[in-house]
Amino acid sequence: MKKATKLFALLMTIMMVVTLGLSACGSKTEEPVEDEGQNPIMNFIGTYASGRASIFIGATDESNGANATVTWSSSAAENSTWVMSGTFDPETLQFEYHDCVRTDYVYNESGDVESQEEVYTGGHGFMTFTDGDPLTLTWQDDQEHMADDMVFEYVGMVPDDGSVGMANPWSDAGTLAEAAEGAGLDGFSIPEGAEISLGEVNLTEARYMEGLAEAVVEFPAVEMTIRKGNASAATDGDISGDYNEYANTWTQNIKGLEVTCFGNREGDATKTIWQVDDTCYSITAYGLGGDTDYGLSPDDLNSLINGIQ
Repeated sequence: MKKATKLFALLMTIMMVVTLGLSACGSKTEEPVEDEGQNPIMNFIGTYASGRASIFIGATDESNGANATVTWSSSAAENSTWVMSGTFDPETLQFEYHDCVRTDYVYNESGDVESQEEVYTGGHGFMTFTDGDPLTLTWQDDQEHMADDMVFEYVGMVPDDGSVGMANPWSDAGTLAEAAEGAGLDGFSIPEGAEISLGEVNLTEARYMEGLAEAVVEFPAVEMTIRKGNASAATDGDISGDYNEYANTWTQNIKGLEVTCFGNREGDATKTIWQVDDTCYSITAYGLGGDTDYGLSPDDLNSLINGIQ
């Protein structure tokens, strides 16, 4: 989408900063070179395309860390982006993620964003690379199966039209207080230091957008996300961004609050939501390593919710 080129410039700047040692990559048609200490995803970074969709693959400064931005144009005035990060396995040539955010955009005649809507967060899936000339990848999107049977072919570092994707609508924050301020909320806190069955609760990442703040807590086998936001940012009282269907739905009373829980294992809540006046809250806990039915126990929820404000 040429009209939106200037909107993609910011994303490209960010991607180029987090992408490690671009000059060391060499030609994409060459066999990957083993370089001790180099992130193996470096052999596959760049842009891949199929029809109206393109995928930009980048590297992070974490061991085997990778990120991707998918841009899919539905018309000259509309497109969608999927932004995700995760880990690349050099043995299987698979990039796995659990934090995908889909955002839909509508543009005006000047090419500026007229509206944007976050469709979901916490999406899981894989991108699998195939060595060859040219390099290709396939995208297994477990949330919507958007790219089933599609093959994306390497087209270079940056397409001529610059259509790599929109910037992530989220902004990073150093603390939850900063996230709350950026979101326009009256404070945000989680029970840092509390012990639950997974271990000690410690903040891994804080971020925000207008009306919504988010805390990410990572454990060895589980990623937990806690949100606080204005009711106006929620969908039917649900601010989690998780629109998966679950086998079980139930309510329980915690701290004098009636919370609604969702999970595939009875009694274990993958998603929990509640509301206090005009403020909505949510906790999601996704199992890593293929455990798609993981959920928090009632005791864990009690410890967490008692410390969230």
